[in-house]
Amino acid sequence: MTIMKYFILLILLLSFSTAEVKIGYVDSNQIMSNFEEVRQIQVDLEKEQRKLESELNELITQLDSLQQDYERQRLLMSETRRQEKENEIMNMKKSAEEFQLKKFGPEGEIYKKQNELLKPVLKKIDDAIQKVGGDQGYDFILDAMSGALVYALDSHNLTEDVMDELSKATGSVTD
Repeated sequence: MTIMKYFILLILLLSFSTAEVKIGYVDSNQIMSNFEEVRQIQVDLEKEQRKLESELNELITQLDSLQQDYERQRLLMSETRRQEKENEIMNMKKSAEEFQLKKFGPEGEIYKKQNELLKPVLKKIDDAIQKVGGDQGYDFILDAMSGALVYALDSHNLTEDVMDELSKATGSVTD
């Protein structure tokens, strides 16, 4: 655990020192690496990624071939023909870059597919954590890897109290 995780745990323990509080933790990395549905999604994503990488490599091979042909024949071409070939090369480069961004970029197809496939699995994991927390009487469950709170009894939620206090302090009303 990092210092920040210990700090969060210490704050929670100190804030409830007068009451008996049951705190647990989960290791999300272990859950993700051992849950069969997650492993299957990873296999499917790797297949899709290899397919897209193959398509990208084909585009790059075509671009390299076009550039080599241009370099070999450049001196024999008319100025107009040279300009046409240079434009063709630039357009192909642009297409390859757009393909790479569209498929592998931050908003790319591979990441969207990953999120789409993982969403129901993450819901199952969250449901399991909620059930274990409720059934076993935990007040809080933390994620050991991130230090994030993944389960808490509603009775410990102070959001409305803080909002009420803010309303009093600023004189504004919130809903």
